[in-house]
Amino acid sequence: MTKPRRNQLIAIASLAVGLALLYQPNSTLLKGVALPLLVISAILSAISFSNKRITEVIAGLGLIVGVGFLYLPVPPVLRGSAFHLLSASAIAFGMTTTRKRLAEIMAALIVITGLAFLYQPVNALLQGTGLHLILTGMIALAIVSPRKLLIERVSIGAIAIGLVCLCQPFVILLYQTGFQILLGGLTGFIVVSHR
Repeated sequence: MTKPRRNQLIAIASLAVGLALLYQPNSTLLKGVALPLLVISAILSAISFSNKRITEVIAGLGLIVGVGFLYLPVPPVLRGSAFHLLSASAIAFGMTTTRKRLAEIMAALIVITGLAFLYQPVNALLQGTGLHLILTGMIALAIVSPRKLLIERVSIGAIAIGLVCLCQPFVILLYQTGFQILLGGLTGFIVVSHR
């Protein structure tokens, strides 16, 4: 068996097992195991399949389904899987898309939308999903952007801002959202420094 064929089989098996574990009721441990399996599947799918377009389309559908699970009235088990789907799909989409400039703009808009959702005071659902959008956008942005140094600096700045927000005692909203900013910056920095 050739190495690409073996990677393809591992990608498919990881996807199947990851999805099976993700939708087990009342099992946080299995959902925790599902995330690395889905990420492994996303990475191997992006590098081992010769037709990148199919992987890009499937990842794009995964992004749409993940956003749908966040905002549509779905059962809690589906809402709980949104982060897993968005993260794995963002990795696969970022690694396979040929429209880098458009993907970079869309990823930046997703990050900005996530930040806006964090700081809007009207809807608690939007505040709760802001982190999902920030992480998804930062993963995709760090993968597709040709401006590696800029993304590193923005990520380090977000880490610093998140730390300041967590340590300041004056504004409770900044304290409540500091961790999300810190985590978004850390995610972007880790992804961009390892690509």
